[in-house]
Order: sequence, then C-alpha cells, then structure tokens
Amino acid sequence: MIKIKTALLSVFDKTGILELAEKLVQNNVQILSSGGTAKYLKSNNIAVTEISEYTGFNEVFDGRVKTLHPKVHAGILARGEADQEELEKLGAKKIDLVVVNLYPFADEVAKDGSTESSIIEKIDIGGPAMLRAAAKNFHHTVVACQPEQYDQIDIDGVSIEQSKELAAQVFSITSDYDLNVSNWFFENDVPLESKKLRYGENPHQEGFLSMVGKTPINFHDPIQGKEISYNNVSDALAAWACVNEFSEPSVCIVKHTNPCGVASNKTVLEAYQRAFQTDPTSAFGGVIACNALVDETCAKTMLENQFIEVLVAPSYSEEAINILQEKPNIRVLLSNDVETDNYENKMIHGIGLIQSTDLLDISEIDLEFATKNKPNEKNIEDLIFAMKVAKHAKSNAIVLAKNKMTLGVGAGQMSRVVSTKIAFMKAEEEGLDVANCVLASDAFFPFKDNIDLAAEKGISHIIQPGGSVKDEEVIQAAEENNITMTLTGIRHFKH
Repeated sequence: MIKIKTALLSVFDKTGILELAEKLVQNNVQILSSGGTAKYLKSNNIAVTEISEYTGFNEVFDGRVKTLHPKVHAGILARGEADQEELEKLGAKKIDLVVVNLYPFADEVAKDGSTESSIIEKIDIGGPAMLRAAAKNFHHTVVACQPEQYDQIDIDGVSIEQSKELAAQVFSITSDYDLNVSNWFFENDVPLESKKLRYGENPHQEGFLSMVGKTPINFHDPIQGKEISYNNVSDALAAWACVNEFSEPSVCIVKHTNPCGVASNKTVLEAYQRAFQTDPTSAFGGVIACNALVDETCAKTMLENQFIEVLVAPSYSEEAINILQEKPNIRVLLSNDVETDNYENKMIHGIGLIQSTDLLDISEIDLEFATKNKPNEKNIEDLIFAMKVAKHAKSNAIVLAKNKMTLGVGAGQMSRVVSTKIAFMKAEEEGLDVANCVLASDAFFPFKDNIDLAAEKGISHIIQPGGSVKDEEVIQAAEENNITMTLTGIRHFKH
C-alpha cells in the first residue's frame, strides 16, 4: 500500500480539485502546488506550499519553467527507503501523490482566433514530465490526471494494483496528447479531447463524444442549452446532412435519425412551416436543422409549434437568440461551412467498417425516363427533392413529396411495401393531399405491389434506382396506371 503524506497538485481544469485538497488537508497531507492552482487553493483557504518556495527557484519565462526541478522530480521518482538517503541530501521530500492535468492543446487549436503563438503556449512540458515520472514510479507514487479519478484516491493507502491502473491511464492520455501536438506540426486535423456524455443511446450505456478538426456542427461551443447527449449528436448530424442537400432555404426535422419533415422554400420560415406540417406529431421533441439564418419570426414560430431538443443553423439573428433564450434547455448550435468527409466508418464488436460517403448529387446525374409519359420540369424538381430526402432515411425508405415539401415518410422497415403504406398513412393522418404527388424509393421495387398501392392513392410520378429482375413488370404497372417512372441507376441504402 502507498501511504500519502505529501501531494503535488498542478491542474488546468479545476474541477474537483478543491474537494480533493480539502480531503488531503483533513488527513494532514502536505500540499505542494504551483501557479494558478496554488492561487486558487489559497483563495479557498487551503494551506499550500508553492513549488517556487519548496525548490527555492522562482518561476521564469512567464511560467514556462516552474516544476522542471530536481527536487520535484526526485520526490516523484524516489523509490522509498532505497532512495531516502539521497533524497534527504537533496533537501527534497518524497511526493506520494501527483495530481496533474494538461493544458487544453486541442481546444486551443480548435478555437476561433487562435494563433501559432497561443497554440505553442498550450504545449504542456512540465505536466507530461511529472505525469510520466509518477506513472513510471507507480510502486511508490500515485498519479491522477483526470477529475473523475479523484474519488478513487484513498488517503490511508492505495494498492499497487490500483496505482498501476492509474499509471496506465497516464501513458494513454499523454500518448494521445503528444499525437495531437504532432498532428498540429504536420498540419493534420487535431481531435478535441474525448468528452464523456451522460450516457449512450440508453441510460445503461456509456457514451463519449470525440471531435476531429473543424466539424460540421460546433458541439464544443453551443450557443445555449443543456449538455449535449449521444442521441442529440447523432440526430443533429443526420438533420445537417439532409438539409445540406439543398441550395435554397430548407429545413429538415429529424426524429431518431430519420427525416420526418423536410421542405425547401423562399425563406427558412416558410420551409420550416411546411416541414413541420408533414408530421407535427413526430416533430415533437425532434431535432431541427436549417441551411440558412434563423431570424426572430422563425425562432418564435418554432417555439410556438413544438418542443425542440436541438436547433442547428449556420447563423442566428440577435433577436432570434434572445427569443430562444426563453427556452434555455434547447441546445442551440452553429453549423460550419465544411465539406462532408469523403469516408465514414463504424466499429461493431471489434470489427471496423469503412466506406466512402454517399456524396452523390442526384440533381447532377442523367435520369432515365422509363415510361412513355414523362414528368415535366416541375415534376422533376419534386422527384429530385424527394430522392434527396430518401437518401437520408433508413432503408427501406419511401418519400412522398409535392412542391418541394415532404407529405409522408416511411423508413426503417423490413418490407418496402410496409414503408409505402406508412408514408401514405402519415400523409392521411395530417390531412395532406397526395393526389398527383411524387414518390421516391431509395432502392428498386422488387414487385409491382408498391406501384399498385401508389396508383390507388393517386401518385403521378415515381423515382427509383431500377435494377430489379422485375423492372419490366414494375414499369409496365406504372404505364397501366398512367404513372411516370424515372430511374436513377443509383441505390441509396442507409443502415
């Protein structure tokens, strides 16, 4: 067991450090501290010995050199009785506990307005040196580098096994830190420190948020709102990806990563009103993404219409922000003008899947008009609009649309005909007229039953990839029902 008699506290993140210091003082542990930590603890009536007083060496170069001293590192690296005599010759104390966390280098890189000079000053030198020294000497020194570890420290004695576990985390953290610095020097993206979320998809699951480079949505510095959750992040990214398919003012409302209402119009307000009209029931507690500025009227309308979990937009008027502050729990986030990553990946049970992102712009491909009747220019605009939405709904996906507004979305079903039924059911529930609207399917129709159902409901135009062995039968069914059939040749499965 490692008994703690002397502790060194030097932290940038002050979370939990006062409570730990109070516990140390109550147990007659001498505290060595430096710089801002010493000042903070003293202001809270905690007795500390400053490092400069202990070493007899004042901080120099604006604090660049303060803990890099033999008395500090000898105290951390001393191996109990074996080094006690030499330690005494140095006039040094055995340091039993080292509590250090590092300058937020990645945060500084990500910060708007950061400079090369400000970034360089956030390259921690003394912190990693003390952490690694303590971790190396885990048989004799306990080390903690994260606030959540403080509760694990038993002043009466820490086992060697526990000390080794804490040491292992140090090498993991300092390794990541050094990699971030290296990436910056090589001009690669620097990931922000992984942030622990309240939980994952469900309360019994752990969740973490990791960000690399300039991300599509600024989760790091929200305008307002409760702490972001795992599901908030997932839904916000899904909504952002969908709404950024469109160049004119557009809004996408997402629930459980599926679009439940999407519209484009002359203004964001009009687009929102039409997107909300698609499915007000599902929109409750949803995530809203806009691709243009949210003004006061739009923000007010949103708050009057629904309960919002997350709102994402590239900008907000000052009046809109004031309106949104009436509901301080809403997570209001800024989207960034960044290109979508060319590749995406996921880990499942230790197996990594990597694929190129589905970046196809449907409006730029050559469409094949498979039936004798052809859609007109306005119909084609709606067909492309509907397929852009279908691309972002879970398979099997069916989207009904008219005048650049979704009327019904069926998604995530094992049967395409069931998705089709759900899309029509949604439209009927909201009293939306589907006569002469368009229908988009993310993949081919395996049978003509979907076409027959669409014809019964009054669909006039269908867009789908094609490629089924039943294509001829499906196209013939469209001909018989006076429905135009447009083929893209591109499937958009989303799992």
